[in-house]
Amino acid sequence: MDKIATLKALAILQLAYPTDMSRERLDMYVNMLMDLPPNLLASAVTYCINHCRFLPSVAELRDTAARATALANGDTDEDSAATAWGRVQKDIASVGYTGRPDFSDDPILADVVDHLGWKQICLTPVDDTAILRAQFRKAYEAGCRKRRDVKDFRQSGIHISPRFTQAVTGKTEALPEGGDVHDFS
Repeated sequence: MDKIATLKALAILQLAYPTDMSRERLDMYVNMLMDLPPNLLASAVTYCINHCRFLPSVAELRDTAARATALANGDTDEDSAATAWGRVQKDIASVGYTGRPDFSDDPILADVVDHLGWKQICLTPVDDTAILRAQFRKAYEAGCRKRRDVKDFRQSGIHISPRFTQAVTGKTEALPEGGDVHDFS
C-alpha cells in the first residue's frame, strides 16, 4: 500500500478524536501501517473509532486488522484447534496407534501430536478424553500464538531463528547473509 492510501485511511482519526495528531505522529502511523491493505486498514480505523475511547495506537489498529482478517477467513485459534482435534480423532480411527498419521500440512498439529505422543493419544481411556482434548486445545492455541508472533516480529523487521521458524511454519529458511542470528537473551 502506498503512503497516500494509508493517509486517507487514517485521516478520519483526526476528525473522530479531540486530540490532534501532530505531523510527526501521523507520519509515524502512516509508516507503521502502510503494509496493510487500504480496505482492511479503513475497516480497522472504523472499528476502533466505534470501540476505543482514546486515539488507538498502531498496535490496536494492527490487532483489530488481524482479528478482522481471522474472522473473515474463519481462522480463529478456537476453530483451528477444534478442526485439528477432529483430524486427530479421525486418524485415531483410521490409522490406529500402530501407524503414524501424516500431519505435514499443519506443522502446529504435527508438533502438538509429537509432544503429546501419538500412541498415548490413541490409548487414552474414554473417561480421560475430555482432559486430553483440553490439553490438546491449549497446546494448539499456544502454537497458533507462536505462529502469529513469528509473523508479527518479521513484519517489524526482527530476524527469527530458522530453528524456531521451522517448528512453527514447517518451512526451512537460510540464515541471513553472513550467517548471523540475533540473540536477544
